[in-house]
Amino acid sequence: MRVAKIGAEEISKEAAAIQSRKVLELSKTRAGIFDRNLSPLVNKNQERRILVFPDILDVSAINGFFDRDSLAEIFMKKEPSVLDIGGKIVEGEGIFNFSFPERYSGKTLASHAVGYLSGGKGVSGAEQSFDEFLSENGKSFSVSYYTDGTGRLLSGEEILLESEEVFEKSGVVLTVDSEIQKIAEEALSEGTEKGAAVVMNIENGEILASASVPDFEPGKISEYLDSENSPFINRAFSAYSVGSTWKILVAAAALESGIPPERAFECTGEIEVDGRIYKCHWENGHGEINMEKALEISCNPYFINLALETGGEKILETAKNLGFGNPSCFGENWFSASGNLPSEEELLSKTVLASFAFGQGKLLATPVQLAVLASAIGNGGYAVTPKIVLGTFDRNGIWEETPDYSKNRVMSTKTAETIKNMMINVVENGSGKNAKPEEGSAGGKTASAQTGQFDKDGNEIIHAWFVGFYPAEKPEYAVAVLAEGMDSGGDFAAPIFKKICDGIEMLNYN
Repeated sequence: MRVAKIGAEEISKEAAAIQSRKVLELSKTRAGIFDRNLSPLVNKNQERRILVFPDILDVSAINGFFDRDSLAEIFMKKEPSVLDIGGKIVEGEGIFNFSFPERYSGKTLASHAVGYLSGGKGVSGAEQSFDEFLSENGKSFSVSYYTDGTGRLLSGEEILLESEEVFEKSGVVLTVDSEIQKIAEEALSEGTEKGAAVVMNIENGEILASASVPDFEPGKISEYLDSENSPFINRAFSAYSVGSTWKILVAAAALESGIPPERAFECTGEIEVDGRIYKCHWENGHGEINMEKALEISCNPYFINLALETGGEKILETAKNLGFGNPSCFGENWFSASGNLPSEEELLSKTVLASFAFGQGKLLATPVQLAVLASAIGNGGYAVTPKIVLGTFDRNGIWEETPDYSKNRVMSTKTAETIKNMMINVVENGSGKNAKPEEGSAGGKTASAQTGQFDKDGNEIIHAWFVGFYPAEKPEYAVAVLAEGMDSGGDFAAPIFKKICDGIEMLNYN
């Protein structure tokens, strides 16, 4: 492709007869990272540079951009130089304007899933996991030109900008939907300074949004190195105390053990287990209540009784079948945290089992794992395998899909349907009222999880959660929301869940 002619002074015929073609690489880009609809998450804008040929350069054209020492250095080089002058176009003899894809342009959607670079190498997320692939399947930009026997640019010859022929969409394709990701990021940022939100397809485990705040701009990493709130931590993939969201799983284990939903226990405001007193949030107690009512009002003594009757072995088995205690793998060296489960031996202690019953003690889990739990309730009893990479396109356009794993039945359809209706009741009548979408309804569970950690004033740090599915009757999405240090799941995490559901509804409506 002809792009320019740069004139030079006449040189001797002898020198002109000795000429050579030179090729200079201007830029080597990495292959793209795309959302599920092939919308680019990186390489979205163009970055402009200039190429200068020092032997014929009109120095006055660039004089205002560089000091004297920098100009002297440019002229001392025999080879052409690539210069950054802030994206401006400059005209003049010996100057060639060109552009190439800019890897990061301002705020990047799903920055933790995309990751970032250091020294041209991927450090986190897809950039790290697919580092070699992204490097090998990028595009090289170069310029070719002719010099005479003295090494000077040859008069009248073409200067050609060349780029490799590479498939336009070569790169990594994530399961993320940019529109849903925007909704999740905005809702999360408005609701908490630190936290996470995961939106999952309940049928196949594909992660449609993975938001973590605070986030970062991958092109300005140095600006975040001293940040107090640890923006590089992907909270969606990190493990936390989960509190009363765990009661969903305990209820499922109980029902699978043959305990009916009508099973009633009396809440007097507290329960004693092996000499230890566990308090209910309702000081005077709830009286005699069944499983549905206990989930609606999140009664700790009820679920302690229920766990003691069900047994730690069955609850632990259900948890493991749903993937708790194991990391999720998203690519090479790309994992979520595994979380933590107590052992069978530890659960032989009634006090350990009592704490486990309402999501306390050693139990830790990730927002992704809790989204899998909500998916199993919404899809009729199947555990899905979380997935954030759909596949890759290489430089030749050859598609390689990330394998799907079969859903695993972990509870009966009847159990899933029973708990589904209980979770809908939580949103309609219970602690999750603030999660109710504008259109229709949803199902879910709140939590205010004690962490055993304390702030500088001596107050225990509490994490707010809401975990559920949407829409209520025919669920399509599982949503897990974490608001770090925000005390109440109903007051802080539930409204974030609502905004995400409302945003999804608007997308579907439009």
